[in-house]
Amino acid sequence: MTTEAITLRFALLGHLRAWRGPRELELGSRQQRTLLALLLLREGRPVPVDALVADIWGDRAPARAVGSLRTYVSRLRKEIEAPDGEGDGTRVLVSEHGAYALRVPAEAVDFGLFRRDVAAADLARAARRPEEARALLRTALALWGDEPLAGLGGPGVEAERNRLAGQRLAALETRLSLDVELGEHVSVVPELRELTERHPLRERLGALLMRAYVLSGQGAEALAVHERTRRLLAAEFGIDPGREMATMAEGITSGPGGADPVGGGATGRHPAAGTAGVTAADGAPREVPAAGAAAVRSGPEPGADAFRRPAQVPRDLADFTGREEALAQVAAELTGSGARTPDGLRSPAAARPAPVVVVSGSTGTGKSALAVHAAHRVRAEFPDGQLYADLRAADGTPIDPAVVLESFLRALGGPGAPVPEQQADRAALYRSELAERRVLVVLDNVAEPASVGALLPGGPGCAALITTTARLSGLAGAHHTHLGVLSRAEALTWLETAIGAQRVAAEPQACAELADLCGGLPLALRIVAMRLATRPAWAIASVVGALRGRHRLAALGIADLSVREAFQREYGYLPASLRAAFARVALLREPDGRFGPTAVALALGLPSGEARALCEELVDRSWLESERPDRYHVHGLLREFAVSVQQDELAPRADRDRPAPVLFAPGGTDLRLGGGPLRPARGAREGLAS
Repeated sequence: MTTEAITLRFALLGHLRAWRGPRELELGSRQQRTLLALLLLREGRPVPVDALVADIWGDRAPARAVGSLRTYVSRLRKEIEAPDGEGDGTRVLVSEHGAYALRVPAEAVDFGLFRRDVAAADLARAARRPEEARALLRTALALWGDEPLAGLGGPGVEAERNRLAGQRLAALETRLSLDVELGEHVSVVPELRELTERHPLRERLGALLMRAYVLSGQGAEALAVHERTRRLLAAEFGIDPGREMATMAEGITSGPGGADPVGGGATGRHPAAGTAGVTAADGAPREVPAAGAAAVRSGPEPGADAFRRPAQVPRDLADFTGREEALAQVAAELTGSGARTPDGLRSPAAARPAPVVVVSGSTGTGKSALAVHAAHRVRAEFPDGQLYADLRAADGTPIDPAVVLESFLRALGGPGAPVPEQQADRAALYRSELAERRVLVVLDNVAEPASVGALLPGGPGCAALITTTARLSGLAGAHHTHLGVLSRAEALTWLETAIGAQRVAAEPQACAELADLCGGLPLALRIVAMRLATRPAWAIASVVGALRGRHRLAALGIADLSVREAFQREYGYLPASLRAAFARVALLREPDGRFGPTAVALALGLPSGEARALCEELVDRSWLESERPDRYHVHGLLREFAVSVQQDELAPRADRDRPAPVLFAPGGTDLRLGGGPLRPARGAREGLAS
């Protein structure tokens, strides 16, 4: 990282401010500051120009919005990058493929420091160091002002402000939970009471306030919190409070010998209290024991066994729909229901090696969602727990397997369990821990086989489920399931689940066209459904109209989800040679909508063997699809992305003067970009065939 980038500092968690060394920088107009904030919040990821225009101006973008954006970028570069009194500084605000990115270390932004301390606090909590975790959270929360991104506006800022506020509230809840755990339940009651008034539907806050009241000997107040939350949840959502609040309420009202109101999860430092008056169900007053030290100690002590059955798989999506064939296949391979002995009987778990199932697919096809759904479906088959790890960091770099092994070993043996220093020793201990257990290991976003070898379980009762954009053909013995796009029928069923069957039935033609314009891509469908779900008065046809235009990719974005950004992120992970090749190959299309290696060879000036190998590598990485040998095609949205890459290329290319590849079909139509009649290329009759 450059020295200059390290000396830069930015503040987002209040008013936007920036410094280079001791000098505060002048950040310009409100729109210019908004641009800077949006780039900082993307943490170095490229943001397309059209997405920035939409985030800054929304539907009221001026005619020269792109020109204004470039002016803002130029001014910010001069202020941020140029050292005082010297020439141009190292480039920090970069442009690539029609997008802008601000490349500074995470620690240069107060939000990055906040996330770092919150992550460290999570590790400290997992290691049973609550005092350290609380200190880290206090440091993280001290970075915040009254309102993040104060003084800035625009649709993008409003969405980011809500996201930031949610992360602050989650960290504050955790800090308050640690305060209660560490015996400061009396002192946090006023703060919790204020927060529950501001966020009455936030159940975790209500549960914390109940716990603090119970530990303070105020059982009646705790029951009042439960009743108020119950009424609000019933009125708003038609549901009851969750298990934690219900268990505490039951413990209070059940009297001596009943359920422990606060369970055994606290530390036992709380002073004993007397009794509290409450009203029984029959209306008669009665005394119940307040939950002081005795009540805390009556629960089971947290032991190592609580860590020996990990349940790390993320929450399942409530609206997951379709993919039944793929789900059935994955479930059968994970559980061995398809494995048979020579005499036709189902193989017992002990008689087969641990299965490895790979779910692959291009960006946005819902690989992770399917893996999580499948893991929940087969949970009963793995009674000793489920381990989960995302093997890609926020910046796109692979996570070191040694780090994942440490996390898994602590989950299996408890935070205090010894962990060897060397990766090989960790891997050996990991295999030993799983040798006699039945555990499902879910490894998300795997880049290559080498990164998962040490993480695969060896015990015959275990299984591994992997998601990846690459097909991982080098992973020996694995079962492979490749996800394509959804059919129109599947997409319509998914829309019914997401926005309601009545709404889909009211506009069937618009919904069918919407499914087609999204190309059956689950990410695109989710973005559109999120927009429609939050705008119930909108006609579906109005969204269809926006997607018909030239800027379909720009329209497929909401909050922190964007089809174009997802493509751009994965595109950046490709080797440079494959990026250049894909951007040109994706535009090829013969009369049948496919193309072959001969067309690629002519377009790129390669021998046919090299062209075929390049196409197969792009298939392995899920950038091309191939349903039969030597025939390839590109998803429509990926083709649009490739067009934007070609058109928005800002950096000079060595072969710019070389004619672009054009495929001619009968009649001289340029099928690549849908152009008008062109003079047929010399020697081309019926178009190119391979």
